[in-house]
Amino acid sequence: MTAIKHIRRAEDPTDMMSKMEALKEAVDACKHTFSTQFQLELELDGMPGIPNPEDVLYGSTVALTNEELCYQYATAFDDHTAQHLTRNLFAMEEDEELTMEDMGDALNEIPNVAAGVWKAKREKSADEWYQLGLPTFFKGNGWLTFFPRGVNAIAQKLKGPDGVSLQVILVWQYSENAGGTQQMSTNTVETTNVSVPAQVLQEAVKAVVDTCAIQLDVPLDVDPNPSDPREASVDFGSAIALTAANGGWQLAVMANKKSCAQLTRAMFQMESDEDPEMADMADAVGEIANVAAGVLKSSRAKAGQAVQLGLPLFMEGGSCIEFFARGVQGMAQTIRGADGLEAHVVIIWQEG
Repeated sequence: MTAIKHIRRAEDPTDMMSKMEALKEAVDACKHTFSTQFQLELELDGMPGIPNPEDVLYGSTVALTNEELCYQYATAFDDHTAQHLTRNLFAMEEDEELTMEDMGDALNEIPNVAAGVWKAKREKSADEWYQLGLPTFFKGNGWLTFFPRGVNAIAQKLKGPDGVSLQVILVWQYSENAGGTQQMSTNTVETTNVSVPAQVLQEAVKAVVDTCAIQLDVPLDVDPNPSDPREASVDFGSAIALTAANGGWQLAVMANKKSCAQLTRAMFQMESDEDPEMADMADAVGEIANVAAGVLKSSRAKAGQAVQLGLPLFMEGGSCIEFFARGVQGMAQTIRGADGLEAHVVIIWQEG
């Protein structure tokens, strides 16, 4: 997987026409969500095009996957719009201080609802059926800047009253390694005295450790106890959805800048004093998460849960791990290697 700086348009004209229709339905779903959730009427602002990272400070995405296609339904916001929508949703005063939890909760609500509406539209208009992932909150615009090769996207800008402005974005990739459904196993793994989330975390940690050992020749040790992922000191990472009919997971691999650089040098066989560019780090951490998610997918199938994979999305900033909506929970485990390398394997899930 090679990172590219900007998402590309689909090159097949017929495919692009179908994606334009999908984008139109995605925009309609977003406008409906704003009308019902925020009592705000939105209108188109310009023509569809490539997503623009400029002025984007926050975003939220939801994975939709089937056997052939992986989508990310995303909405992107500037700071003014993010604050305005959060205060609107929670009926807060203009001078009331907003927390990151408030922002994440409010902005996650938009694609969470709109993606469900869009899913229903695609079932009727295109006979396409998808499994939904969990809403994921992003700070910064790195998730719109660094993508794996083969990923395409289109966006439509919308505007509303009081300076509200946002982009509705569809990101997609045809399933090769990601996606695809494995047969549900009739045998489940015995997890006596181990909760299902703890079991999945164990599987995820093993998948990441094995991936680093095989792909990077980097041996890692595992801290014995899980932790709260929001207590981890991180700068960058990559998250990927594993969707399932009965509820899915989000796997993230996070680390500080120094450790991300170490992993990148190992993956691309760089010199020890070489300073990797951001695109290289996004590519390396994304590849680790992507490969590990494939391993986790196999172990989940053996445990009786068939899952499909979404797209790895780059995460940046110390708050990028605080993407929990209400009802969403997370656990993390720290893995360590030579020369101070420290990374965190995170799983996120939703009860009920």
